[in-house]
Amino acid sequence: MYVNDAYANMLGRKDTKDFMSEPDLRQYIPPSFHFEAGKLAYEFQDANGFHGWKKVYNIRTDGKPVWMEISDETVEWGDSNAVLTTAQLIDNGTTAMQVDHMLGRSFIGVMVHRDMTALYVNDAFAHLMGAENASAFMEKPDVLRFIPEVDKERALKHVAAILHGDREGERHRVQDILDDGSAVWRDLTDERILWHDGQAAILTTAHDVRDEVEMNKALMRSKAGLEEAVTEVIRMVPSAVGMLDTRQDVAHYNREFARLFGAGDMDGNGPLTFEIDILRGMYALMIKSGHGHANIESAQTPSGCHADIRMNLMEDGGVMVSALDISSHKRKEQHLDTLASTDPLTGALNRRGFESAVSRLREIRQLKGKVWQFGLVVLDLDHFKNVNDTHGHSAGDRILEKVALTLRQALRDDDLVVRLGGEEFAVLLPSATAAVTKRIADRLATMIRAIEVSAEASEDQAVSITASFGVTVGGELRGQFVELDQALLTADRAMYAAKDAGRDGIKFLIFDDQVDN
Repeated sequence: MYVNDAYANMLGRKDTKDFMSEPDLRQYIPPSFHFEAGKLAYEFQDANGFHGWKKVYNIRTDGKPVWMEISDETVEWGDSNAVLTTAQLIDNGTTAMQVDHMLGRSFIGVMVHRDMTALYVNDAFAHLMGAENASAFMEKPDVLRFIPEVDKERALKHVAAILHGDREGERHRVQDILDDGSAVWRDLTDERILWHDGQAAILTTAHDVRDEVEMNKALMRSKAGLEEAVTEVIRMVPSAVGMLDTRQDVAHYNREFARLFGAGDMDGNGPLTFEIDILRGMYALMIKSGHGHANIESAQTPSGCHADIRMNLMEDGGVMVSALDISSHKRKEQHLDTLASTDPLTGALNRRGFESAVSRLREIRQLKGKVWQFGLVVLDLDHFKNVNDTHGHSAGDRILEKVALTLRQALRDDDLVVRLGGEEFAVLLPSATAAVTKRIADRLATMIRAIEVSAEASEDQAVSITASFGVTVGGELRGQFVELDQALLTADRAMYAAKDAGRDGIKFLIFDDQVDN
């Protein structure tokens, strides 16, 4: 019903109009996945809210494969519901490299295989199977050797049925025998995918559940003294483990479970209560689906931590819950995202972060039905090399930090400040007209003239700076659409015109127009 140009371009279409001339999405989905895609679409149509991120494989109009990371959300559209899909390309080389980029650092074991021969594993899976790392595992990629002889025929039939699309993968528990003779229990899910060679393969995700299995064995061995055995075993497990009775109340728990889901005094000096609405919700969905297990990834617990939670139904109607705190992993991911999108010296956005932020701003305005326009200011510090040569690079760095701080403090929260490189900065002003953009550039020029930092050799000696400014506007204007990269080139031309005019000045230029004094 609606696409923007960016989505159309991802799938090989010229623009929105070209895409909407043939709006059937099934032409971009490999035929073997039509059933799954249609099923999801109908489910989302009748659901509510956000349905999460996933990675999909599409076919462009020119026949080339494209990997995208998409999110689906049910929204109101007219008198009914529709599915809002946002997408971004996963584009850093071959599909194998893309999978490695997405999953290589995951703490979840991941393997892609065909005919019981591994095509790819990450380090987590390699460690689970007794190898030092992924490279060492791939020296012997045959995975059939890990399956006990009695289970090999069943395993071969199982993966063949998934590989040929005759059945859907589901989560199940298996025991493997490692090369050193030791056993490992895994909870795994098999899913049919298309590999980068265009042929079907199986994507397996696996969790190490040895501790959980050992705990269950210990419970069975100690059935006579079940209450005492359960309490002790759960207490010793390092991850969060708890047992809920048939009324969905906490019957047993360890300290980590209390930390994630408890409220009160964990030291026993006061009452301890549990906030387990999320677990009761999981239980209700598990019973409704008819399965004996359920899991949820990156759920926020009452403690504010993020955890991967697994639940298994027990014979007596109660459930066993295990949860792994992944908060530090999430913080590392957020930290890496920040490092990838900001300049380490000034804290301003770098070009990658700038383009991503502009894309989000544009999408938000278009979803709200508003015209996308922006003002753009590019500034380059005058004679900056002389500052470094005369006063030292430390003084130059302080100048750059002070300029970035001055720009941020002078602008609104939704204005963007970016260091394009060296001593060149840019400022994007959403919804600003040409007059407003010129006025703000003039104010920024005055503020930068007032900057002073101490010289490297003497704190009594002050170093000041000026800048040359290029100003333009972009977005929807004059019956045409000026993209960000076009606006940057235009502002850059205007800035160099200011340099040629003697520096410490401002020039305004419209796309495909002459410099305006």
